[in-house]
Amino acid sequence: MSGKRSKSALRAFLAEDELDDQQPAIDSRAVELQAICGEDPVALSAIHDVFANTTLLNDPAKIRQILRVRSEIEKKWLDARDSFLAVGRALLSLEETLSRAEFIRLRRSTERLFPFSEATATQLRQIARAVDSGRLPHEQCPGSYGTAYQITLLTENQLRAAQERGLIRSDVTRREIMQLRRDVRVIAPESGPAGRLNRATLRDERKRLAERRERLVDRITSIEQRITQIDSLLDGATDSELA
Repeated sequence: MSGKRSKSALRAFLAEDELDDQQPAIDSRAVELQAICGEDPVALSAIHDVFANTTLLNDPAKIRQILRVRSEIEKKWLDARDSFLAVGRALLSLEETLSRAEFIRLRRSTERLFPFSEATATQLRQIARAVDSGRLPHEQCPGSYGTAYQITLLTENQLRAAQERGLIRSDVTRREIMQLRRDVRVIAPESGPAGRLNRATLRDERKRLAERRERLVDRITSIEQRITQIDSLLDGATDSELA
């Protein structure tokens, strides 16, 4: 059998080569971008909006870095949430263990014992209560304790509105919650029939009063601390230093 190709076989072989030459070269960046698209659709949509009409969208390395940093920050953010919840629960354990008088003394000296103020301690306790009671689900608790605290201040009516608007979520902002509080004003609950107690109304009122008491205690604690500071300054000052 001859080792030479027939004319028809040679034409077919050359035709295949021509087709191969006509195939566009595979764009490795395009392939990589296509692979990235399956990683985090939500984040990729945001990146597309933020960097629209820029060359960054054609750079897989930069997109991957943004996604990597986003993932790292989200983890740290959730770790921060778990940390301040743990602190709030620890403070609640002290409130349950100490007598009322002892706990008041502890609150007045919060900054001497812990690395935060009594106002912060109050917020952390209130967040822990809300999460442990189920009023603020753990997975929906924001990573910022300041934002989480604003959620705990919502009335039942405001909380329902927040749920309807999709605001009870881990990435909600303080601004969104504050806007909700402005939009949905506190409405006095309707009274029940004369002579009958409305348990739901009483519970809501009690909750609001307890929250108000917490804020007043915070204010009193702050005033007492300032008075103590002033007394210390006055006791340590000489006559010439006093006006």
